[in-house]
Parts: sequence; structure tokens; C-alpha cells
Amino acid sequence: MSGQLALAVGLTALVLFVALTVGLLVRRALISSRGGIVECWLRHNPQQRWRHGLAEYGRDQLSWHRSMSLRLRPHAAFDRSQLAVLDSRPATPAEDPGLGSDLVVLRCQGAVRHRGRPAAERVVELAMSRAAFMGLLSWLEASPIYPIRRAS
Repeated sequence: MSGQLALAVGLTALVLFVALTVGLLVRRALISSRGGIVECWLRHNPQQRWRHGLAEYGRDQLSWHRSMSLRLRPHAAFDRSQLAVLDSRPATPAEDPGLGSDLVVLRCQGAVRHRGRPAAERVVELAMSRAAFMGLLSWLEASPIYPIRRAS
């Protein structure tokens, strides 16, 4: 009987693992299908570990989705009109072994909504490739300063 129980537990664990993996892959495909997606790491202060995710450029906000999550809504959202890059520097291997030396670390300030909570003014760090960094700067510079009104 114990052999059958072990087999049942093993098969259940395998089914759960496959379901979780498929769920993560489907979620990533759904987020990536919207376009404007770059790989990005985030941390809220220098004492925390980097969290890997996907940054999604929207019309009015930059949304950040954690990689290892089944949540479809973003974990953090940055208001485009209030997001400012304070400084940038190359990533160092000493910061975190998961980050490569070809990444750029940005210190950004702006109104951030974290997990659906109300927006609060925060300083966060983002790490991304040099190409993604240039894309982020272009996206920020292309933002209209004033809302565009349509002629009636």
C-alpha cells in the first residue's frame, strides 16, 4: 500500500509542477503579446535583493510584472508623467550574482503603485540592458508634457 501511496503523491506533485509551469508560460505569453516588453530587475532599496520581471511600456504608465508569479496584473506601476531617472550606472557583480555586468542600474523617482495600493512617491532601482535603458529614456522623452486636447 505504501508503494501506491508514494506513486500517487509523486504523480500529484508532477501534475502540480506541470500545471504551474504551464501557467507561468501562458502568463508570460499573455503579457508579452501586448508588445512593449523588456526584461527588467527591480528593487525598492539597495538593501533588498533584485527581483526579476518584465517591464511593459503603456501609454500612461510603465508596468512591472514579477517573473515567478501567476498574477496577471502588474506588481508595480509607474506613472509616466511623474517618473524621472535620477542617475544611472553600470551594474556590478558584487551587487547580486544574478545580475550581469552588461546591465545598467537606474535610480528612478516617481509615483509608484505597488500591488494595487494607492500611488506613493518613491525612489526605486531598475536594472536593464543598455538597449532597454535607451528605449526607456526615449519613451519618457516622448511623453507629452500637457494633455493633448482634440479640437471639437
